[in-house]
Amino acid sequence: MIRTFTLQHDYGHNAMFRPAWANRFFGRISSLLTFTPFDHWRMHHALHHGGWNNIESRGRLSDVYSDCTTVKEYYAMSGKERLLYRLSKNPVIAILIMPLVIFFLVYRVPFDTPRACKTERFGVHATNLCLLLIYGSLAYFFGLSTMIWVTLGVVYPAAVIGVAMFLVQHKFEGVHWESDKNWNTFDAALTGCSFLRLPRWLDWFSGSIGMHHIHHAAPGIPNYRLAECHDAHRIFHDVKILSMREAFQELFRHTLWDEDTNQMVPFEQVHRARPIPSFA
Repeated sequence: MIRTFTLQHDYGHNAMFRPAWANRFFGRISSLLTFTPFDHWRMHHALHHGGWNNIESRGRLSDVYSDCTTVKEYYAMSGKERLLYRLSKNPVIAILIMPLVIFFLVYRVPFDTPRACKTERFGVHATNLCLLLIYGSLAYFFGLSTMIWVTLGVVYPAAVIGVAMFLVQHKFEGVHWESDKNWNTFDAALTGCSFLRLPRWLDWFSGSIGMHHIHHAAPGIPNYRLAECHDAHRIFHDVKILSMREAFQELFRHTLWDEDTNQMVPFEQVHRARPIPSFA
Protein backbone atom coordinates (compact mmCIF):
# COMPACT_ATOMS: atom_id res chain seq x y z
CA MET A 1 0.00 0.00 0.00
CA ILE A 2 2.88 2.38 0.80
CA ARG A 3 4.49 1.63 -2.55
CA THR A 4 1.16 2.18 -4.32
CA PHE A 5 0.84 5.58 -2.66
CA THR A 6 4.39 6.47 -3.74
CA LEU A 7 3.57 5.46 -7.30
CA GLN A 8 0.42 7.57 -7.17
CA HIS A 9 2.60 10.41 -5.89
CA ASP A 10 4.96 9.98 -8.88
CA TYR A 11 2.00 9.88 -11.28
CA GLY A 12 0.96 13.21 -9.78
CA HIS A 13 4.32 14.66 -10.82
CA ASN A 14 4.05 13.14 -14.35
CA ALA A 15 7.22 11.22 -13.50
CA MET A 16 6.29 7.68 -14.55
CA PHE A 17 5.10 8.04 -18.17
CA ARG A 18 5.80 10.53 -20.92
CA PRO A 19 2.10 11.11 -21.83
CA ALA A 20 0.33 13.12 -19.14
CA TRP A 21 -2.88 11.15 -19.72
CA ALA A 22 -1.15 7.90 -18.73
CA ASN A 23 -0.01 9.40 -15.43
CA ARG A 24 -3.53 10.67 -14.76
CA PHE A 25 -5.11 7.33 -15.64
CA PHE A 26 -2.91 5.20 -13.39
CA GLY A 27 -2.97 7.86 -10.68
CA ARG A 28 -6.75 7.69 -10.54
CA ILE A 29 -6.67 3.88 -10.50
CA SER A 30 -4.21 3.99 -7.60
CA SER A 31 -6.50 6.34 -5.68
CA LEU A 32 -9.05 3.54 -5.37
CA LEU A 33 -6.51 1.58 -3.32
CA THR A 34 -5.06 4.47 -1.31
CA PHE A 35 -8.40 6.22 -0.56
CA THR A 36 -6.71 9.45 -1.75
CA PRO A 37 -8.46 11.38 -4.56
CA PHE A 38 -5.77 11.81 -7.19
CA ASP A 39 -6.52 15.19 -8.80
CA HIS A 40 -7.40 16.86 -5.50
CA TRP A 41 -4.28 15.56 -3.75
CA ARG A 42 -2.04 16.41 -6.72
CA MET A 43 -3.16 20.05 -6.66
CA HIS A 44 -2.48 20.46 -2.95
CA HIS A 45 0.82 18.58 -3.19
CA ALA A 46 1.94 20.95 -5.95
CA LEU A 47 1.32 23.85 -3.53
CA HIS A 48 3.49 22.02 -1.00
CA HIS A 49 6.33 21.82 -3.53
CA GLY A 50 5.92 25.50 -4.33
CA GLY A 51 6.59 26.72 -0.81
CA TRP A 52 7.66 24.10 1.74
CA ASN A 53 9.99 25.55 4.39
CA ASN A 54 9.06 29.05 3.23
CA ILE A 55 8.19 30.90 6.43
CA GLU A 56 5.69 33.08 4.55
CA SER A 57 3.96 30.16 2.83
CA ARG A 58 2.34 28.41 5.78
CA GLY A 59 -1.14 27.70 7.06
CA ARG A 60 -2.51 25.23 4.50
CA LEU A 61 -4.44 22.33 5.99
CA SER A 62 -2.82 19.97 3.49
CA ASP A 63 0.61 20.86 4.94
CA VAL A 64 -0.32 20.00 8.52
CA TYR A 65 2.64 17.60 8.85
CA SER A 66 5.26 19.77 7.16
CA ASP A 67 4.12 23.16 8.50
CA CYS A 68 5.52 24.82 11.59
CA THR A 69 4.80 27.50 14.18
CA THR A 70 7.44 29.99 15.28
CA VAL A 71 8.49 30.49 18.88
CA LYS A 72 7.15 34.05 18.81
CA GLU A 73 3.79 32.83 17.52
CA TYR A 74 3.72 30.19 20.25
CA TYR A 75 4.42 32.80 22.95
CA ALA A 76 1.58 34.93 21.57
CA MET A 77 -0.97 32.12 21.93
CA SER A 78 -3.38 31.92 24.82
CA GLY A 79 -2.97 29.07 27.28
CA LYS A 80 -5.76 27.05 25.68
CA GLU A 81 -4.35 27.62 22.19
CA ARG A 82 -0.93 26.38 23.33
CA LEU A 83 -2.53 23.32 24.93
CA LEU A 84 -4.42 22.48 21.74
CA TYR A 85 -1.31 23.02 19.64
CA ARG A 86 0.76 20.71 21.83
CA LEU A 87 -1.98 18.09 21.75
CA SER A 88 -1.99 18.25 17.93
CA LYS A 89 1.73 17.39 18.00
CA ASN A 90 1.33 14.51 20.44
CA PRO A 91 2.51 11.33 18.65
CA VAL A 92 -0.55 9.34 19.75
CA ILE A 93 -2.90 11.88 18.19
CA ALA A 94 -0.82 12.89 15.18
CA ILE A 95 0.56 9.49 14.21
CA LEU A 96 -2.05 7.00 15.41
CA ILE A 97 -5.37 8.87 15.28
CA MET A 98 -5.06 11.56 12.60
CA PRO A 99 -4.23 9.17 9.71
CA LEU A 100 -7.64 7.54 10.21
CA VAL A 101 -9.31 10.95 10.11
CA ILE A 102 -7.34 12.10 7.08
CA PHE A 103 -7.65 9.05 4.83
CA PHE A 104 -11.21 8.03 5.69
CA LEU A 105 -12.89 11.39 6.40
CA VAL A 106 -10.89 14.45 5.29
CA TYR A 107 -10.15 13.02 1.83
CA ARG A 108 -13.88 12.43 1.31
CA VAL A 109 -14.56 16.18 0.96
CA PRO A 110 -12.85 18.76 -1.31
CA PHE A 111 -11.44 20.70 1.64
CA ASP A 112 -9.52 23.92 1.02
CA THR A 113 -10.26 23.67 -2.71
CA PRO A 114 -11.76 26.67 -4.58
CA ARG A 115 -14.98 26.06 -6.49
CA ALA A 116 -13.17 27.12 -9.65
CA CYS A 117 -11.07 23.93 -9.43
CA LYS A 118 -13.83 21.82 -10.94
CA THR A 119 -11.69 18.84 -11.97
CA GLU A 120 -10.23 18.49 -8.49
CA ARG A 121 -13.60 18.82 -6.75
CA PHE A 122 -15.29 16.42 -9.18
CA GLY A 123 -12.44 13.96 -8.66
CA VAL A 124 -13.18 13.78 -4.94
CA HIS A 125 -16.84 12.91 -5.53
CA ALA A 126 -16.02 10.48 -8.36
CA THR A 127 -13.48 8.71 -6.14
CA ASN A 128 -16.06 8.48 -3.35
CA LEU A 129 -18.61 6.94 -5.71
CA CYS A 130 -16.11 4.37 -7.00
CA LEU A 131 -15.02 3.50 -3.45
CA LEU A 132 -18.67 3.03 -2.46
CA LEU A 133 -19.28 0.68 -5.40
CA ILE A 134 -16.07 -1.30 -4.90
CA TYR A 135 -16.12 -1.71 -1.14
CA GLY A 136 -19.90 -1.98 -1.06
CA SER A 137 -19.59 -4.96 -3.41
CA LEU A 138 -16.86 -6.49 -1.26
CA ALA A 139 -19.06 -6.05 1.81
CA TYR A 140 -21.97 -7.70 -0.03
CA PHE A 141 -19.97 -10.77 -1.07
CA PHE A 142 -17.70 -11.20 1.97
CA GLY A 143 -19.59 -9.46 4.77
CA LEU A 144 -19.35 -5.93 6.13
CA SER A 145 -17.14 -6.77 9.10
CA THR A 146 -14.68 -8.75 6.96
CA MET A 147 -14.46 -5.92 4.45
CA ILE A 148 -13.89 -3.31 7.18
CA TRP A 149 -11.24 -5.29 9.08
CA VAL A 150 -9.32 -6.33 5.97
CA THR A 151 -9.38 -2.77 4.60
CA LEU A 152 -8.35 -1.23 7.91
CA GLY A 153 -5.66 -3.89 8.32
CA VAL A 154 -4.04 -2.73 5.09
CA VAL A 155 -4.77 0.99 4.77
CA TYR A 156 -4.36 2.04 8.41
CA PRO A 157 -0.80 0.71 9.05
CA ALA A 158 0.31 2.09 5.69
CA ALA A 159 -1.18 5.49 6.52
CA VAL A 160 0.56 5.56 9.92
CA ILE A 161 3.94 4.64 8.43
CA GLY A 162 3.52 7.02 5.50
CA VAL A 163 2.60 9.96 7.72
CA ALA A 164 5.56 9.25 10.02
CA MET A 165 7.95 9.11 7.05
CA PHE A 166 6.62 12.36 5.59
CA LEU A 167 6.97 14.04 8.98
CA VAL A 168 10.63 13.15 9.60
CA GLN A 169 11.53 14.12 6.05
CA HIS A 170 10.40 17.70 6.73
CA LYS A 171 10.89 18.21 10.48
CA PHE A 172 14.20 17.22 11.99
CA GLU A 173 17.20 18.68 13.78
CA GLY A 174 19.03 20.92 11.30
CA VAL A 175 16.09 21.64 8.99
CA HIS A 176 16.03 25.24 7.80
CA TRP A 177 13.14 27.62 7.10
CA GLU A 178 13.69 30.67 4.92
CA SER A 179 11.91 33.93 4.17
CA ASP A 180 10.12 34.31 0.86
CA LYS A 181 12.69 36.69 -0.65
CA ASN A 182 15.55 34.23 0.01
CA TRP A 183 13.66 30.99 -0.72
CA ASN A 184 14.35 28.86 -3.78
CA THR A 185 13.48 25.28 -4.64
CA PHE A 186 16.98 23.82 -4.89
CA ASP A 187 18.39 25.27 -1.68
CA ALA A 188 15.21 24.26 0.14
CA ALA A 189 15.73 20.69 -1.13
CA LEU A 190 19.21 20.65 0.43
CA THR A 191 18.31 22.24 3.77
CA GLY A 192 14.58 21.53 4.11
CA CYS A 193 14.46 17.78 3.46
CA SER A 194 16.14 14.80 5.06
CA PHE A 195 17.51 11.62 3.50
CA LEU A 196 15.80 8.77 5.34
CA ARG A 197 18.28 5.95 4.75
CA LEU A 198 16.38 2.64 4.64
CA PRO A 199 17.47 -0.94 3.93
CA ARG A 200 17.27 -1.75 0.24
CA TRP A 201 14.21 -3.97 0.65
CA LEU A 202 12.36 -1.19 2.46
CA ASP A 203 13.40 1.22 -0.28
CA TRP A 204 11.48 -0.99 -2.71
CA PHE A 205 8.36 -1.14 -0.54
CA SER A 206 8.44 2.63 0.03
CA GLY A 207 9.29 3.53 -3.54
CA SER A 208 12.57 5.15 -2.38
CA ILE A 209 10.56 8.05 -0.97
CA GLY A 210 13.18 8.33 1.79
CA MET A 211 15.40 10.12 -0.74
CA HIS A 212 13.12 13.10 -0.38
CA HIS A 213 15.84 15.67 -0.98
CA ILE A 214 16.30 14.46 -4.57
CA HIS A 215 12.56 14.41 -5.15
CA HIS A 216 12.16 18.01 -4.00
CA ALA A 217 15.12 19.15 -6.07
CA ALA A 218 13.63 17.60 -9.23
CA PRO A 219 10.09 16.18 -8.81
CA GLY A 220 10.07 14.75 -12.33
CA ILE A 221 12.65 12.07 -11.45
CA PRO A 222 10.88 8.70 -11.00
CA ASN A 223 11.43 6.81 -7.75
CA TYR A 224 13.65 4.14 -9.35
CA ARG A 225 16.22 6.77 -10.42
CA LEU A 226 16.51 8.68 -7.12
CA ALA A 227 19.38 6.59 -5.68
CA GLU A 228 21.37 6.89 -8.91
CA CYS A 229 20.89 10.65 -8.88
CA HIS A 230 21.99 10.94 -5.23
CA ASP A 231 25.15 8.91 -5.87
CA ALA A 232 26.02 10.87 -9.03
CA HIS A 233 25.96 14.38 -7.55
CA ARG A 234 28.18 15.23 -4.59
CA ILE A 235 26.12 18.32 -3.76
CA PHE A 236 23.48 15.97 -2.30
CA HIS A 237 25.92 14.17 0.01
CA ASP A 238 25.75 16.88 2.70
CA VAL A 239 21.98 16.54 3.16
CA LYS A 240 20.93 15.45 6.65
CA ILE A 241 20.86 11.64 6.78
CA LEU A 242 18.56 9.86 9.22
CA SER A 243 18.66 6.19 10.10
CA MET A 244 15.44 4.42 11.05
CA ARG A 245 16.37 4.73 14.73
CA GLU A 246 17.16 8.44 14.40
CA ALA A 247 13.94 9.00 12.47
CA PHE A 248 11.93 7.43 15.27
CA GLN A 249 13.67 9.68 17.80
CA GLU A 250 12.97 12.75 15.67
CA LEU A 251 9.18 12.33 15.67
CA PHE A 252 7.85 15.61 17.10
CA ARG A 253 11.14 16.27 18.87
CA HIS A 254 11.74 19.55 17.04
CA THR A 255 8.43 21.34 16.78
CA LEU A 256 8.89 25.14 16.81
CA TRP A 257 10.99 27.38 14.57
CA ASP A 258 13.17 29.80 16.55
CA GLU A 259 13.64 32.85 14.32
CA ASP A 260 16.37 34.24 16.60
CA THR A 261 18.63 31.19 16.36
CA ASN A 262 17.37 29.88 12.98
CA GLN A 263 16.71 26.35 14.17
CA MET A 264 13.88 24.00 15.09
CA VAL A 265 13.54 23.56 18.85
CA PRO A 266 11.45 21.31 21.12
CA PHE A 267 8.70 22.57 23.41
CA GLU A 268 10.81 21.80 26.48
CA GLN A 269 13.61 24.13 25.37
CA VAL A 270 11.16 26.95 24.78
CA HIS A 271 9.55 26.51 28.19
CA ARG A 272 12.94 26.38 29.95
CA ALA A 273 14.00 29.61 28.26
CA ARG A 274 10.78 31.40 29.22
CA PRO A 275 8.42 29.63 31.64
CA ILE A 276 4.79 29.94 30.53
CA PRO A 277 1.78 29.32 32.77
CA SER A 278 -0.21 26.42 31.34
CA PHE A 279 -3.47 28.40 31.00
CA ALA A 280 -2.23 32.01 30.84
